Amino acid sequence: GDYIGSLKQFLTNNGFEHIEHWSSRRGSDCHKMIPKGTRVVVMVTDYINHGMARKLKRVADDRNVPVLFTRNSATDLSQVFSRQFH
Repeated sequence: GDYIGSLKQFLTNNGFEHIEHWSSRRGSDCHKMIPKGTRVVVMVTDYINHGMARKLKRVADDRNVPVLFTRNSATDLSQVFSRQFH
């Protein structure tokens, strides 16, 4: 599986209470829709499914939801997060 505990902890520490993880390994994951009220989409480039990434980025852009691309590292996420939100 994906080991994203440090990313979840970083997001929780920055005020994101509900964090939903989609692995994109199952074909059905590619058909999921971004839930209403989503404040940010984080795509981990170590595990990325390019078709799903394109779709989610397009939908997020249409909804004005920021998309952050990061490696599976809380340090990298922190740097990307700071550029986007500070």
